[in-house]
Amino acid sequence: MLEWAFVALGSNLGDRLHNLALGRRKLAGLVGTAVVAESRVEETEPVGGVAQGDFLNQMVLLRTERSAEELLRAGHEAEREAGRVPSERWGPRALDVDIVRFGEHIIREPHITVPHPELPHRPFWLRELAELLPHVTQLVLPVWAQVGPKRRGHILRVAALVETWAIAMSRTPDERSRWVRAALGHDAVRDAPPEDLARWADGKWGIPALYHGAAAAHVARDHGETDPGVLDAMTYHSVGYVGWDEVGRMLFMADCLEPGRKFRRQRRAALAAQVPDDPAGVLAHVVRMRLKWALKHRHPILPEGAEFWNDVLSS
Repeated sequence: MLEWAFVALGSNLGDRLHNLALGRRKLAGLVGTAVVAESRVEETEPVGGVAQGDFLNQMVLLRTERSAEELLRAGHEAEREAGRVPSERWGPRALDVDIVRFGEHIIREPHITVPHPELPHRPFWLRELAELLPHVTQLVLPVWAQVGPKRRGHILRVAALVETWAIAMSRTPDERSRWVRAALGHDAVRDAPPEDLARWADGKWGIPALYHGAAAAHVARDHGETDPGVLDAMTYHSVGYVGWDEVGRMLFMADCLEPGRKFRRQRRAALAAQVPDDPAGVLAHVVRMRLKWALKHRHPILPEGAEFWNDVLSS
């Protein structure tokens, strides 16, 4: 049975780029395995407190017939071939290969733990995972979507981000599906004709720029979406809603923090990485950012949004 596998590579000794390439080749050389996508290479400071040089990190997405244990053995072979020798925990290494996620499997064995227990604590892994998730075929827009290429990219980045958070926060597959459905649908009719948006939204709020959320929920409902939390997340994603459950709050944050937006990129990336450990704290930051933006651009603040923002900032 084919599975999706996310494998992290890291190196801070020798020819670091060469070592990463060796790891990719070793994994791709496994029978029944293909490298589907590679994240960008990123230089990061070491974790764990041991004095050493910076790492180059990269994550690869595999489609494989091999087991997680077989992938790990191939990774260890690549580590030895790169010249890695036994060393202290968190110490320097020519190549480090870690299985971050293997399909929907949860593995708890002495020699392997999947999803990787350090995922919530490594911001660069979260960034790399979010970069690769759109390549997984499950992340496809609804059949009723009406969007151009630019909007499609935004939607897929938002969906990848919420799924990354759901994985890092150990949410169930059913809950993760709710987050992803809301994300894939929230802007899915943004590029539809204005008259269709107005009709589907039933003129909600009387502000054409905000019709797309209510319109998306309307069309999603017509196509079989019955989850009230998912529909509320779509409807109010640009406004805010005190009645949201977790899916609405996650979509609200991801819509602002997805990496394709150009403003304050480093700050937003740092906040996105903090979500699994402090979702309430990050939500408050996002609310302040959006409130400042609304006031600066004299954007109308609707009653639902004011109630939501007051609730978040007073808690």
